[in-house]
Amino acid sequence: MLEQIKILLDTSPLINANAFRGVGVYTRFLIQELEKLAGLKVERSTRASAKNFKADIIHYPYFDLFFPTLPIIKKQKTVVTIHDVIPLIFADHYPTGIKGGLALRKQKLALKTVQAVITDSEASKQDICQYLDVPLAKINVVYLAGNPLIEPQNKTKIKQVKKQYQLPQDYVLYVGDINYNKNLVQLIKAIKFLPEGIHLVLLGKNFKEQDIPEWQWISSQIAMSNIANRIHFVTEIRGSNIDSLSAIYSGALCYIQPSLYEGFGLPVLEAMQARTPVVSTRNSSLIEIGDGHVVYVDTQAQSIAEGIKQIITWSSEQRLEVIQQAEQWAHSFSWSKTAQETYAVYQSLF
Repeated sequence: MLEQIKILLDTSPLINANAFRGVGVYTRFLIQELEKLAGLKVERSTRASAKNFKADIIHYPYFDLFFPTLPIIKKQKTVVTIHDVIPLIFADHYPTGIKGGLALRKQKLALKTVQAVITDSEASKQDICQYLDVPLAKINVVYLAGNPLIEPQNKTKIKQVKKQYQLPQDYVLYVGDINYNKNLVQLIKAIKFLPEGIHLVLLGKNFKEQDIPEWQWISSQIAMSNIANRIHFVTEIRGSNIDSLSAIYSGALCYIQPSLYEGFGLPVLEAMQARTPVVSTRNSSLIEIGDGHVVYVDTQAQSIAEGIKQIITWSSEQRLEVIQQAEQWAHSFSWSKTAQETYAVYQSLF
């Protein structure tokens, strides 16, 4: 066993479009915690090599299915994090094209010579084995954590943020992207089954008019459900504005994760940290992340609506009990633990 393991960690996700997505969050918090560990010497690089640094292991904290991000020829031991393979699970909705198909073949070939794969959940571990032909013995599950800066906000801050972003008094919340697997059509449809005073806030940078199928599905469902006045988009909050994000979580009646599938589900833990009850579909990693601390529903609109109705009819005492237990559960996940378990994967290679 080496006294100190030298790690070259590719930080490309921090300087491209992934910076504010899950991959960027993962890379940022992971490297911050890895750099605190005495047994590691960590070098940040946006390339696969760094001048005057001889690495024992190169760690790629991302894996693009349809772009050759992983070299086939490797000079050092290599670890790669694969967060999910959702585009392969829902292949009809994520067309690869000829170039993407060729890149996928190269990526699968490159995976054959990595020493270890890290992924976010047991669900993703099984998927990676099935769709990318990686042996289960090579795949290590290391759970992530929510943004540690997200915490409950007081009534004054919540009121201020509601005014700033023109949010309604009573709303349910979704935070994330608009990809097919997010199941937003059914979430939007669910609102028409709720009392008229309850609105839906959708937070994410892609909630804006654009010429892609996902946006067309959203706008069409809003029109068909005749609830345009109850849908609110927030696009301009970024990761650095944590107090406002925390207040939007804290001010919600509940948080909704309506997904058909997730590799992990960071907003579920973040809502718990903000002491907001969670409604989640019962599938994939969401079963692991939510455990017994969320209201589970099916992926159809009426089931999602029933889950929301269940929460809004809780007594104050029942709501308090649930959010206290959920907050404790959320804090059992930490980036320090993520780094320690990642370090253990590095150690296993020597």
